[in-house]
Amino acid sequence: MQYTEPSLLTALREGSFVFLSGVNPWLFPPALLLITALVWLGYRRTPKPLTAGWKAWFIGLRSALLALLLFCLLRPAMITSQVAPQETYVGVLFDSSHSMSIADLPGRTARMDGVRRRFFDSGLMDALAENFQLRSFQFDAATRRMTDETALGPASSIGQALDHARNQLSGLPLAAIVLVTDGADNSGADPLIAAGELADRQVPVFTVGVGAEDIPQDIAIVDVNAVKTVLDGSVFTLQVALQQHGYSGRQVDLSVSDGGRVAAVESVTLDEDGVIRRYELELTPERRELIVYELNVSLKPDEIIPQNNSYRFLVDNTPKPPLDILYIEGHPRNEYKFIRRAVAGDESVRLASYLQTGPEKYYRQGITSPAELARGFPADRETLYAYEALILGDVDAAFFKPEQLQMIQDFVAERGGGLLLSGMVDEGFIDTPVADILPLTLVQENLLPRHLRGGIRRGEHPTGDMFNPRLTAAGEFSPLLRLAGDDRVNLTRWNELPPLQGVFVTGRVKPGATVLLEHPLLQYQNQALPVFALQRYGSGRSMALTTASTWRWQMMLTAEDQSHEVLWRQMLRWLAVSAPERVRIEFDREFYNVGDTVNVTARVLNDAYLPDNDATLWMQTTNPLDQVTDAPMEWDLEEDGVYRSSFRATE
Repeated sequence: MQYTEPSLLTALREGSFVFLSGVNPWLFPPALLLITALVWLGYRRTPKPLTAGWKAWFIGLRSALLALLLFCLLRPAMITSQVAPQETYVGVLFDSSHSMSIADLPGRTARMDGVRRRFFDSGLMDALAENFQLRSFQFDAATRRMTDETALGPASSIGQALDHARNQLSGLPLAAIVLVTDGADNSGADPLIAAGELADRQVPVFTVGVGAEDIPQDIAIVDVNAVKTVLDGSVFTLQVALQQHGYSGRQVDLSVSDGGRVAAVESVTLDEDGVIRRYELELTPERRELIVYELNVSLKPDEIIPQNNSYRFLVDNTPKPPLDILYIEGHPRNEYKFIRRAVAGDESVRLASYLQTGPEKYYRQGITSPAELARGFPADRETLYAYEALILGDVDAAFFKPEQLQMIQDFVAERGGGLLLSGMVDEGFIDTPVADILPLTLVQENLLPRHLRGGIRRGEHPTGDMFNPRLTAAGEFSPLLRLAGDDRVNLTRWNELPPLQGVFVTGRVKPGATVLLEHPLLQYQNQALPVFALQRYGSGRSMALTTASTWRWQMMLTAEDQSHEVLWRQMLRWLAVSAPERVRIEFDREFYNVGDTVNVTARVLNDAYLPDNDATLWMQTTNPLDQVTDAPMEWDLEEDGVYRSSFRATE
């Protein structure tokens, strides 16, 4: 391309008018008006009278002369621009991330193939090269010079790509950057920051969008919520959020596979277009190890994006130390015996019990050493905090010292432990710290209506009659009370359980508490009597089971029926598993790609479960090649008990 001298017509047509003096051309018209006004003021009074015509002639003539003089003094000019061939540079950035493989262009063409046809096969890049020195890059999570390779990267970082091009082309006469992308940036950084830095250098960024704005036919997994860690034999719920376009009211199969074996499958009906709807699946891990599950939504034949129909997630089912639960029982009773039987074969739970068998007579079971519980209920926080949960079964409030009652409250609120009161609750607990923890309010028996007195004690009164507890709406879907994965089968199993006998009447349910089981007939203050309720309290959890006859679920059924064992194991695990460990590991993201930096945070508690700023921590990482690396963790000066470190995912 050769330089051509512009003519007057081309300059007027293609150029831009400026004043070389630096005055904005848009200020010239107001200046003309000002000149005309000043001249008119000068002719308001003249030595000799003038007619209106002559006065207008002189005003116009003088104004025109002054305007022409001002126009010349401002140095008017027309500026035209032409590209000096091969003297300026243009950077071209091509997106090469996985999303560029989506075939949503006409003819079911992949985005990457469409870019190749439009920019390379059609000669567009050759046409640009006639006027500019081109520097081509391809980018995903990282940026590199353009090659013939078609490998697609797992992530896309537009801001990083713009920064890379700016650094590589610094010092060169850079005319512009052309960004070719589908816009699917998952780096977490704002690309407008990098574009703004280029704008400060007077380098424009021209974006070329690739792909359809709206996908007419697609089913996508938009969110998955699953537990990270489970105990052996536990049932956990997988929550899946789906969004679809073009398949409203159609049925698809949600399936979860473990190493090629289908672990769960359910047929669901899709909601309206664009609406996100959540579905649930229940899973029970069958291997004592780290399990990578694969979630899949059945693919429709005409679906455009198959990549978002699958999702992989990790669940830790490796063997773990048993959860330590302390059980204080006020007297020998069937409930105590059958609770111990229910967890006898559960390696995930250790039930250390302290049973009062008579005046000043106690019996210990499940202890790990002769010293454990040798002096009864723990006398200090360190000993009590070694347990994850505490069960109080029909024990008198006088059994505890006032400072021990306060320790129980701190055990739940600060340590994050769980508390279960099972059976009848001594009135002595009213107005104590224990009463604050419970999900139900306590009331003196003599303040109850006469027909609600008696509780679980023997005798002829309505609260001592047989009853089949009723599942509430929350209880019907609670994992604590699951006897079967299928909702209908679960409800049938509950209806087949033997009736219970006797319910202890408490006050109203506290705000924020959840009732899972209730009495089918009896009410107090227009509320069905709660049989099983729970709530969060501080950092921990509390439960109240207001009957002492769940042992009937074992005695009145066949020996093969495991309903009683399943329910008690699930309740105790839920009660204890939320108690925090003294060292907890957290990550800044759910997933990482190769090349990403993994930021690790450790939260450390001391023996009293308070933040520990004096710990010495090392982080050990093992990569997929079984290479082990040790790195120190540094204390975060701004947060108590928090230590941080990081490493780069290279494999």
